Amino acid sequence: DDRFFTLTVSDIPQGVCDKVVDVNWQMPAAILLDGVAVDDNTVCGEGNNEMLFAFANDLKSGAVAGGDTAQPERPNTDANGDCLAGYVGENCDIRDTTCQGHGVFESLDDFAVCLCDPGFGGNNCEVTCPNKNYPFEGFDLSTGIPNGSCYSCSATTYLTGEACHTCPNRFLVSEGSISLCVSCSLPGGIPTSDVECAKCDDSGTPRFMSTDGDCVRCSDSAIVLVTAAECAKCDDSSTPRFMDTYGRCYPCSDPSGWIVTAEECAKCDDSSTPRYMNGGSCYKCPTRLSSSVLNTQEKCESCHGTWNAETKKCS
Repeated sequence: DDRFFTLTVSDIPQGVCDKVVDVNWQMPAAILLDGVAVDDNTVCGEGNNEMLFAFANDLKSGAVAGGDTAQPERPNTDANGDCLAGYVGENCDIRDTTCQGHGVFESLDDFAVCLCDPGFGGNNCEVTCPNKNYPFEGFDLSTGIPNGSCYSCSATTYLTGEACHTCPNRFLVSEGSISLCVSCSLPGGIPTSDVECAKCDDSGTPRFMSTDGDCVRCSDSAIVLVTAAECAKCDDSSTPRFMDTYGRCYPCSDPSGWIVTAEECAKCDDSSTPRYMNGGSCYKCPTRLSSSVLNTQEKCESCHGTWNAETKKCS
């Protein structure tokens, strides 16, 4: 082979042989011990060993020696020498573009990848996700390699594209070039569009849009400035809210009294923290007031006792 020359050294003691194996010398294109390519599993003999060193003619490392004695480089292999998912060929150097029939092979920017169908993951769509689980459709931003993991619809968040809408009770949040698929149950206000936030309307944890563009859970403790229609999305939930005359939407559990209409205050009647009107303000029951300002309405006749959920009275 006019690209390489070889040096064969005989009668190498075991200690020297071990040193050559351990040092992982990069200059030779190939090192063979007694005709077998050296790797991490090589064991030198107790007697004298014969080693062949194949060098590229320009003495640069990284070339692959040919001939019967040198072994071809096998990229994209696992610890057992088998091709990684997504690669085929004798030397695992050919990208498999079939995507196992569960996706489309496309070139995106500098990366050629399989875009897997919902329900499949892996570098070549070879992973079948369990029922109601969907693959990560984004990429490792440092390498461009698909993650290939299967994510449950019940996970809090995951990076995704259209698969977000195949999972119930989720909405899409965009952060720059990245899209997050977020569970409706995730706490806090999350910036998104009103269309995406509305996908939680029929979930077990409905959300509403603030005038600042945040999608907020009905059960959150935040006091949020909203429209009446958005605050009303919580009316039929297990955590209803009420609205004051300034357009602020409060959880029924809020400890303070606020100026609201009797109709808004009554939205908390069947909640775990009912409220009552005292004058023009809505208070949480039971609220301990001085005897001179005791509320006289039936809902909370005496606010010095314990709220009775059945009679809707403080006793």
